Amino acid sequence: QGEVENLVQAVGFDRCTILRPAVLLCKRQESRPMEWIVQQFLGVVARVFPTAYSVPVETVARAMVACVLQPGEGKVEVLENRAVHELGKA
Repeated sequence: QGEVENLVQAVGFDRCTILRPAVLLCKRQESRPMEWIVQQFLGVVARVFPTAYSVPVETVARAMVACVLQPGEGKVEVLENRAVHELGKA
């Protein structure tokens, strides 16, 4: 767990969902050559192993909306990359 996750949980919300996506696949305005190379590589890997190392930002956004519309069970829910993919497809 990260420090920010611990702080968010300490606030005491009635319910909290923490998403832990892998590398976000998206287009950026600024130039980041190494990040671009990694994204190109992971884009190819994602075709074979779609939930292994990356996730499109659109999928993360759909997962966030789904979390609001269909709340999970329990006070704190943590969604790793594979769960973000599954929820983002719904």
